[in-house]
Amino acid sequence: MSDILRKGGNKGNPVVISAVPDSTFKSEIDALITAGTNVVGKLVSLTFANDYEVTSPADDAIPDGEIISCKKATLAAGNSYILTVALFHYTDQNGSSHTPVCIRELDYNGTIALQDSVIVNGTTYRNLDDGGTGGWGAVIAKDTSNSKVHVLF
Repeated sequence: MSDILRKGGNKGNPVVISAVPDSTFKSEIDALITAGTNVVGKLVSLTFANDYEVTSPADDAIPDGEIISCKKATLAAGNSYILTVALFHYTDQNGSSHTPVCIRELDYNGTIALQDSVIVNGTTYRNLDDGGTGGWGAVIAKDTSNSKVHVLF
């Protein structure tokens, strides 16, 4: 090992989220745990199919994060896991790659979906809307009851 590698491991402060695995990844995690394989350290991709959902990345895909802890949980959908994930990448609705810096909870008005980039909607300067090709960030969670979204920036 080179001298520089002996100086330490991870540096910096990633965006850390609590995530749930999609059904396919949940089955993979079950199998890993049964086989005695540690889930911590596995790489993941955001699905943008459900709020804060991750899956195993495809071969040759850019990973979005790394699992730093895994806890069994009973959720509304049944038994699953709460995964703590250190994010280091995400892709917006236009296929552009970004490095996450923060997540903000903001109001939205209009039509907005998971993975959408965002723009200001209206003249109150408080609401977001789907940014189309001109927006920024990516919606990672949406609360339709309260018109709130969590946006990765």
